[in-house]
Amino acid sequence: MAPSIGDVVYEFAGPLRLVEILDRPNRFVVRVLDEGRVELCHLHDPGRLPELVRRGARALVRPTRGLKTNCSITAIEAPNGVWVVADSRIHNDIAALFLNNAKREVNVGGHRLDFLAGDTYVEVKGCTLVVDGVALFPDAPTKRGAEHLEILRALLEEGHDAMVMVLVMRPDAFCFKPNWRTDPRFARAFADFVKSGGLVKVYKFRFKDGFVLFDGEIGLCEDWEHL
Repeated sequence: MAPSIGDVVYEFAGPLRLVEILDRPNRFVVRVLDEGRVELCHLHDPGRLPELVRRGARALVRPTRGLKTNCSITAIEAPNGVWVVADSRIHNDIAALFLNNAKREVNVGGHRLDFLAGDTYVEVKGCTLVVDGVALFPDAPTKRGAEHLEILRALLEEGHDAMVMVLVMRPDAFCFKPNWRTDPRFARAFADFVKSGGLVKVYKFRFKDGFVLFDGEIGLCEDWEHL
């Protein structure tokens, strides 16, 4: 049975500590100030996150062990005060709760899609960027993301069903649209997918005290086909 609004869909293990972000030396590492000490924390999110990973932003981290890090970024406070989950490792665990007996990591033509639920191929996208209530994906060009949509469209043409599931990891979005300005190829592939009969499900979530809660489903914005 799929989650209802308010249900907990994920719980982060380990105590959470409040830190201050200093900078991001590379894609996977963030320097933080933790009670006066400079620490290196792992960031498991492929996006650029410029509106989140910024000097002075508050973040919650949990203890983990890596080659150069001893903590992981769990959530970051956005400029508007909303806490945003910033760990993409949990996306497919959450997505699976909305699917029935789905098979994970399905190979199609040399590419890997996230799920196969019955005869429906499903690709999951995690979204952290919200501007004026509009959830936007991606926040950086993603060749792989566009290719996934092109594969899904081809599967539709072969007679299969296909779905894109977007997980908006914050509660302040009212609708979703592809990010035409940042990645026109992905946006065009998304539009072609929808016009070919592909299904889009957009779910949003809120973060509270280490828990991720389902906050409801939102639709596409009225102007989703345009900038």
